[in-house]
Amino acid sequence: MLPSFAAKIPWEWPLPGATSAEREANNLSEAERALQDLAQVFLQQSPFSNRGTEWPSNGAPPPGAEAPLENMEAKYRALVEQIPAVVFMAYLDKGIGEAYVSPQIEAALGFSQSEWLEDPVRWYSRIHPDDKMRWSVEAAEMFVSGKSLRSAYRVLARDGRVLWFQCEAKMIRREDGRPWFIHGVGFDITERKRLEEAILEISAQEQRRIAQDLHDGLGQHLTGIAFMSKVLEEKLCDRSLPEAAEAAKIVQMVNQAIDNTRQLAHGLHPVAAEGAGLMSALKKWASEVQELFHIRCRFHCERAVHIHDVMVATHLYRIAQEAVNNAIRHGKSRDIVIRLKARNGTGTLSIQDDGVGFTTDPAKRPGMGLSIMNYRADIIGGSLKVQPSDEHGIAVTCMFPLRNFE
Repeated sequence: MLPSFAAKIPWEWPLPGATSAEREANNLSEAERALQDLAQVFLQQSPFSNRGTEWPSNGAPPPGAEAPLENMEAKYRALVEQIPAVVFMAYLDKGIGEAYVSPQIEAALGFSQSEWLEDPVRWYSRIHPDDKMRWSVEAAEMFVSGKSLRSAYRVLARDGRVLWFQCEAKMIRREDGRPWFIHGVGFDITERKRLEEAILEISAQEQRRIAQDLHDGLGQHLTGIAFMSKVLEEKLCDRSLPEAAEAAKIVQMVNQAIDNTRQLAHGLHPVAAEGAGLMSALKKWASEVQELFHIRCRFHCERAVHIHDVMVATHLYRIAQEAVNNAIRHGKSRDIVIRLKARNGTGTLSIQDDGVGFTTDPAKRPGMGLSIMNYRADIIGGSLKVQPSDEHGIAVTCMFPLRNFE
């Protein structure tokens, strides 16, 4: 008989009548909840979980232990094989033979269960080269700190296809604090990633088109009006007519409208299509923030970081822009530092402020800005981390692969 919590798992996926986004969100939340319950089943039903008992030195289980363990394993497998995701478990103090991966691995990546498990480093070898360093850093953080791993990576299928997987993993510890096993789940989010990328690209294209129209259309039209108004002003001045002063005001207002149009066009398309475009845009943005808000805002880049992909450069610029705006608006910051650097094929964009830091009000959840920053980081194959800085304030760090964009 299955455990009582099994009734909570949505066995009929996808939900009829739901949109693809709704189905995916439902799958993700429900499968995550099921994963938590599955781990509890493993811990609660293990005959050694509560007593800290170890297997005898001869390798044989204590009398009567085999049947409960086999029963628990059968229940576990029956549950995980219903989840539309790849579930995995790996002991940290045993051999690879004690690992487990659900049969969905074959449909997802083209490897059978036995093929996947027979090679202890197959998972790492199938991670996209541009995501390996980030995976290593985040996995190491999970092992050291015990924090759950939650991130998206590109994975190479057997046939060469590149798939996006959202990975959720937890490290389970023994009662004495020693690491016991890793329990996790991977969701194929390739379709969602493509949709997000398409939406952001369409949005970027529209912004570039509007910026071009403002510059070439409205901007040029206003320039013509300013020229004609100036000519009219000079004619009225030559005749010593009092209307000359009014004409001068018109010229001034039209020139101001031209400046506003240029600033608006620049805001819609801030990064030039050249290798140094991101560095120039960030330097200009820092200067504008300093002048507009009367605070310190600096851009540091010790060695030039050239990014020739304007889409990637624009996403990074928008991340920095959102982080700076949040630091001023919510953090009340007076000193902000934007840094850009590259090392070993990985770029790092960081924004550090001296503001009030994270709010202590649990009712205030992260807003849409943070979600969009995460989306932008994911789109370029990177990761975003928002955490308290070493001294005070908040540090926003985006690590991204640089190999294909230099």
